[in-house]
Amino acid sequence: MAAPTVSRVNANGGPNRAQGSFSGTYTAATDVHNADNIVMAAGVITIRLGFVPSYVKVTNVTDRITHEWFKGMNQGDFLEQVAAGDRTLETDDKLVVAVATTGTAPLTFNAAATVVITVNGTIMTDNDTVVWVAEG
Repeated sequence: MAAPTVSRVNANGGPNRAQGSFSGTYTAATDVHNADNIVMAAGVITIRLGFVPSYVKVTNVTDRITHEWFKGMNQGDFLEQVAAGDRTLETDDKLVVAVATTGTAPLTFNAAATVVITVNGTIMTDNDTVVWVAEG
């Protein structure tokens, strides 16, 4: 039996949650940065979260394709659901949740995660509307 999962919460007692949306010409973007810690560069969208998520969901509303990552899955693995409803385990690194800490061992702190979405995958093409949510 696995050990129970611990979920961190904000000082107000609520779980961490971040969400957003985007639409545009992703494949031609070159270092487009916005105030929400999202960077688009040559078909790669990087979202810098201030926490470590236990769940990430990216949905292409235009094409009705969803990618989901759950804590415990390998980095770069995710579940994909296509418009027809079929769900498959993908391992092609088109959705990567990478966790990093600051400091030097044995004292590390401020664990945070970066979500990387590779646009040339099935999740989206240029000018699709995409929504995302990360919870932890």
